[in-house]
Amino acid sequence: MPPETTETPPRTTTVTASGLPACPASQLSGRLRPGSPEVGHRRATLEVTNRGDSPCALNGYGDLRLLGADARTVPTDAWRQPHPAATEVVLDPGEAAVRELRWSARPGKGEPADGPCQPEAVRLEVTPPDQAESFGVPWSLGPVCRGGWIAGGAFTESTSNARP
Repeated sequence: MPPETTETPPRTTTVTASGLPACPASQLSGRLRPGSPEVGHRRATLEVTNRGDSPCALNGYGDLRLLGADARTVPTDAWRQPHPAATEVVLDPGEAAVRELRWSARPGKGEPADGPCQPEAVRLEVTPPDQAESFGVPWSLGPVCRGGWIAGGAFTESTSNARP
């Protein structure tokens, strides 16, 4: 009787409309740029940069999850806004894409009115579109109220990308 063997399934790579692979989390890094606060809401720009040696593409929203200091998930209710719509963003090495985020700073039903409305996050886990793995971005923008409601449109090209 031959010995049993276990085969590791091949890793699949999502290929985008341009023929480029979808950007894997391992090839991206990120940062948050705080925006101007509004009454009851906060804004930030999530900027992700291709740190790899080859071009890749983002097409869509991906997913977001807030983590606390103990690395446990903080309530997160990520919503996809229709504007801007999902379009493919090609990232050459060193180039960035952005996603505008907005969340509530006002307590929702059942949340304390005095003190933090939710546990405070210290990290935003970002899962790129068409990927299963995520990467972390430091979060120092305060609690996200209304059960962790955070919304944003799809990734778009950053204006800092200098294309001729």
